[in-house]
Amino acid sequence: MDWMAEGDHTITLRLAMFQEHKQAVLVQIALMTEALQGIDKKIERYTN
Repeated sequence: MDWMAEGDHTITLRLAMFQEHKQAVLVQIALMTEALQGIDKKIERYTN
């Protein structure tokens, strides 16, 4: 998938790809944030 080499007519496709990738990364960040909060709670139990 070398849309950049194909020229400007693929800009819409490239933009959509980046927007979808961003959403996937945001979902991963949310999951990792939730996991981190759980780890922090467990650490707090051992340190208090």
